[in-house]
Amino acid sequence: MAILWPVRQNWVENPQDEFPFSYYPMFSHKRKATHSLPYFVGYDISGKRHYIPYKYAGPGGFNQVRRQINKRARQGDVEELTKKVATRLARTNKAPYNELVRVEMVRGRYNLDDFFMSENKLPIKETVYSYQNIEKK
Repeated sequence: MAILWPVRQNWVENPQDEFPFSYYPMFSHKRKATHSLPYFVGYDISGKRHYIPYKYAGPGGFNQVRRQINKRARQGDVEELTKKVATRLARTNKAPYNELVRVEMVRGRYNLDDFFMSENKLPIKETVYSYQNIEKK
């Protein structure tokens, strides 16, 4: 019953929002079981996969860089960004990113329950948008 309490706030003239019970849609609306998003992954010489932090994709905060990656993916303009990420990775001395030989921009689809409620962090499906070999200078 406590879970339904916030819903009644939708019909009140002056709704009250109290943590942890919130009527705001971002908390109360049903979400899809899966979610997809573009991101970068890199591979070392042995083929081990590493997720690339957003800071290698561009300057700014997490949400700002994410929006730019999403925009490029939607527009199909991914080659230049992938090359920039590869260049930045080639210059880093931070392990394990300094050992990568290839970077890919991919779109992964994830089961949200599996990702957040279990140890399974692998995508259901992944599509490669672009790739670039990392050339050390």
